[in-house]
Amino acid sequence: MTVQVTATAYGQPALWALKEAVAKVKRNDPMAPVTVLVPSNIAGIVARRFLAHGLTHVGTGLGGFYFSTLPRIAEQLAAPSLTVQGRRPATRPVVAATIRERLDATPGIFGPVAGHPSTSRALAHAMTALRDVDDSTLTTLAACSSLVKD
Repeated sequence: MTVQVTATAYGQPALWALKEAVAKVKRNDPMAPVTVLVPSNIAGIVARRFLAHGLTHVGTGLGGFYFSTLPRIAEQLAAPSLTVQGRRPATRPVVAATIRERLDATPGIFGPVAGHPSTSRALAHAMTALRDVDDSTLTTLAACSSLVKD
């Protein structure tokens, strides 16, 4: 496996750099597997369409491509070892189900709005914002109010 990293400007220069890199990899084998990490699904669609339009006329084609975002590929790489441990990657659906389960069991201050979808979304956003905060800071924050604690 070869990893190639190219620094380039955003937009058209990035697409042309991608086209060059892919053409180099697929020069001898049009079906050589190529994984392209993109910043978003939309960027993946744009890159895929650009390559489909730009490579097919030279006979390279788009076989053997995989476009992915970094979180998605990390999830796919981690999934087997997590599964062995009886765990699952923290995908959005898994996080949402966990929050809903917790709200059903112990809604706390969120009781009146526990069933509303916006509550789950807001708590998921708060979880994301707080996931890198250490335990002592979380304890300090929880002492501020019952809203923050719950």
